[in-house]
Amino acid sequence: MNPIHRIVFATTVFGLGENGPETYARYLWEAFRDDPQIEFHLVAPEFSGPHQRWHASGKGRGSLDLYRRNAQRALQVAGDLGADGGNVVLHVNSSHLHSSLLAYRGPLWGQVNDYENADLWRRGFEIVRRAGSRRFLALWRRRHLERRFIGRQDLSLCNSDYTRERILAEYRPVHPERIITLHKAVDISFFQRPANLPRDPLERPPAARRLVFVGSDFIRKGLDVLLRAVAQLPEGMDWHLTVVGVGRAEAERAFPQLGEKIKGARVLFAGRLEKEQLRLVLWHSHLFVLPSRAEAFGVAVLEALAAGLPVVASRVGGIPEIMRHPDAGILTSPDDAPALARALAEIQPWPQGLPPPAVRALLGQFSAQVMTERLRELYLQTNGNFAIPARN
Repeated sequence: MNPIHRIVFATTVFGLGENGPETYARYLWEAFRDDPQIEFHLVAPEFSGPHQRWHASGKGRGSLDLYRRNAQRALQVAGDLGADGGNVVLHVNSSHLHSSLLAYRGPLWGQVNDYENADLWRRGFEIVRRAGSRRFLALWRRRHLERRFIGRQDLSLCNSDYTRERILAEYRPVHPERIITLHKAVDISFFQRPANLPRDPLERPPAARRLVFVGSDFIRKGLDVLLRAVAQLPEGMDWHLTVVGVGRAEAERAFPQLGEKIKGARVLFAGRLEKEQLRLVLWHSHLFVLPSRAEAFGVAVLEALAAGLPVVASRVGGIPEIMRHPDAGILTSPDDAPALARALAEIQPWPQGLPPPAVRALLGQFSAQVMTERLRELYLQTNGNFAIPARN
C-alpha cells in the first residue's frame, strides 16, 4: 500500500481568487482535497461549507491577529496529525507569516510570491515615493521575517525564475538548492473564448481597438504610464480603454496631473470585478496592456492570453518568462509612455480572438493542471525522512 503523505496548507486568503495567492490556494484545494495518496488539509480564515480537511482559523482583528490565528491553527492541525509519530509537511502560502511558524519541528515549506521584500534596499526610494514611509516600514518588517523563514524552510517555492534570482541575490541562503521555481498558473479552459459570446457586462461603446488593463495595485502596475500613452495614440485611431481593479475617483486622487486623460469618454473605470465578469470583459476586448514597474510573475498576462488577447507589457520581473514567444505580444521598457503608445498602435488583435499555435503551446506550460501535478510530484518525493527534493 502506498504511504499517505500528510500536508497542512496554511493561507490567510481563500475565496474567489481576486489575487495570485488566493487563486493558488483554491487550485491546490481543488486538486488535492480528494487525492488518494496525499492527505491535504487546508487552514484558512473561514469557509462556506464544512469539510473534514478544512480548518477555520478565524479572521481576527487586523492583519497581525489574522496571521497569528492562522499560524496557531496550522500548528495545532499539524501537531494533531503528527501525534502518531508521522511527519507532516507544513506548507504556508507566504514567506512572511507569523513568526511562531518558525518553531515548527517538522518539514516547513513556503511560497515566495513577490520579490518586493527582498529588493527593499534597491527600490526603497521608489517605494517611499510611490506608497509612503508606512509601506516601506511594513516591507522592512516583512523582509526581516521572510529572510528568517527562507533560512529555516526546507523548501521555498518561488512563483518565477526572476523571483528566485532576487531571493538568491539578496538573502544569500545557506542552502540555495532548497529554493526552486514553481510558476504560478491559471485555469486555461476557464478563460478560453467560446464561439458565441454572452453580452458585454459593461456595455461598452463599439471600438476598433478595445484595450483593457487589470490591476488593483495600479501605481505599481503603471496605470499612469498607460493613460499618458493612450493620449499619444495617432489621431483618428478608434480606441477605448477599460480599467479593471480601480475606480475613477481613486485614479483621479492618485493622478491629479493627468486631468482630462482620466475623465475622457474613451476611458471606462470598471472597478473590481469577479472572475466571471472579468472573463467576459476580456472576451469583449482586443488587446491587453500591463505596463508594470515591477511584476513578480504576471498571472493577469496569462489570463489575457488564454482569453484570446495579445499583450503589450513591460519587460520587468517574470513577465518575459511568460511572453517568451514573439507571437504573444510586445514588451516595452517601464515608464516609457511613447514606446508604449507605439506598441499599442503597432500590435494587431488576433482574428476571432484565437491565440496563434505557438501561444497555445506556451499556455499549456502554465496551466493549473501542470502546476498542481508538479507540486504533487514534490509532495510525493518526500520520503519517510522527508529528504529535500532536488532542484528541477
